[in-house]
Amino acid sequence: MTDISAFPTIQQVLYSGDNLQCFTAGATIKAGQVVAIHGTGVNMTVHPAVAGTTEAPLGVAVFGAASGAVVTVACQGCIAYVANADDNTGIDAGHFVIVNDNAVGGTVSVLVDTASTYAVGIALDDIAGAGTGRIMIQPQYVSKAAS
Repeated sequence: MTDISAFPTIQQVLYSGDNLQCFTAGATIKAGQVVAIHGTGVNMTVHPAVAGTTEAPLGVAVFGAASGAVVTVACQGCIAYVANADDNTGIDAGHFVIVNDNAVGGTVSVLVDTASTYAVGIALDDIAGAGTGRIMIQPQYVSKAAS
C-alpha cells in the first residue's frame, strides 16, 4: 500500500441526503474529507479523520473550511464522495470503508478483518486507487469476532 500524497479536489461532495450538521473546524478541512472529533476532544469540533489520532468518524465535510470556521458535515444516511487513501489498491463496492492513517487525513480504505475499528460507511462504487467514489455514510463500531 502506498498512501496518496495530496487530497484530491472533490467538486460536488454530497450526492444525496439531508442529514447535514454544523461543527467547528479544528483544523483546515477540505471538501470530501471524512471528519471526526479529535482524540483530545473539544466540544462540537471536528478534524480530518486519521486512524489512531481521531475518535469515531462522524461524516464527510460537504465544503472546505478554515480552522475555526463552521463546517457542514454530511452525516448518517447521506451518500457522499470520498477519497481512497491508497495509490494502488482499489475498494470494491459493497465493502465497509474505514478511516486510514494516511498523513493527508480524511481518506478511507477497505475494512479488513484484523482488528476492531470504526467504519465510516459502505462503498457504493468501485473506488480506484487514488480515486474518489460514493459511500453511504453509516458510522459504526465493527468488532472483530473472537476466535
